[in-house]
Amino acid sequence: MKRTLVNIGDAAVGLAKLDRVFEKLYNSGKSPDDIDGEEIVDLASFYNYIPADAVGAYAEALVREYTKFYREQEHPDR
Repeated sequence: MKRTLVNIGDAAVGLAKLDRVFEKLYNSGKSPDDIDGEEIVDLASFYNYIPADAVGAYAEALVREYTKFYREQEHPDR
C-alpha cells in the first residue's frame, strides 16, 4: 500500500492512498478553491485514522498537498 508523507504540524505522517483521494477530487473537477478542509479530511479518513483533535491541522496540510497535486496535474512540465 502506497503511503505519502505529509507534514502535519511538526510531524511527518504517512497517509495511505492519498493519491487516490486527490485523483478523486481532481477527476470530479474540483480545484483547490472548490474544496474545504473538512471534505478532504473526510475522504482521507476513509483510508486513515485521523484523530479528532487534529482535524484542523490535517485539513490545512491536506489542502496544501492537494494544491501541489492539482498544479502538477494542470502543468506537468513545471
